[in-house]
Amino acid sequence: MQHIINNVTILYPRLNQPYHWDPTGGKEGKGQTVPCKWDTPEAKYETRFIMEKDEASKLAKLCQQAYKNAIEDSRNRNWPKEIMAYPSATVKEGDKFYQGISEAELQGWTRLRAQFGGEKTTLPKQVDAKRNTFPDDFQLTSGSKANIAVTIYPYSGGNGSGVALRFRAVQVTHLATPEEWAAMTNRKVQSPFDVVDGYTTDDTFVSAPAPVEDLLEDDEIPF
Repeated sequence: MQHIINNVTILYPRLNQPYHWDPTGGKEGKGQTVPCKWDTPEAKYETRFIMEKDEASKLAKLCQQAYKNAIEDSRNRNWPKEIMAYPSATVKEGDKFYQGISEAELQGWTRLRAQFGGEKTTLPKQVDAKRNTFPDDFQLTSGSKANIAVTIYPYSGGNGSGVALRFRAVQVTHLATPEEWAAMTNRKVQSPFDVVDGYTTDDTFVSAPAPVEDLLEDDEIPF
């Protein structure tokens, strides 16, 4: 079942290349999600996101319907009758994923394996509001606004039973800067530099950003 979740706030996107959890990575070797090759075990593309209430309610109903359809299939007669795990949750202060944007955040998560059956997965589509395709190495930022296209799929097996969201594509409607993300979450943007004498943005001339060439590609863009 395919679905588009509209107007979400992106959290911790890892969509420009495959990533996996390295138990010895990060500071002091305590573990961290890091870039990897597509054929690395558990390699995947993924992102979390915050939904509006109406979108979260719609998604929950579709998940319930997808699971109901699955257990009605005679091949799945041994599946549990109730969903044990959803691809979303209400996150509050004290949870490690809580961002402080609202008192209770309706967060969801979606991922796509970097390979299926030993075959490399196509890099997820990332497009702008006009459906122009971003370069493969485009890095989406936390705090950005977007529409996310997913496939809702029920499952049951050794890892439990429930409903998951397989990532298909993202349409970026607003690309957040680090300063915007910091303001949303009451964090400070860290800089490696000390204050020194010299040019500042208060000076008369500030160069404009270079234009970005639109990359057009319409195949399999769901928006």
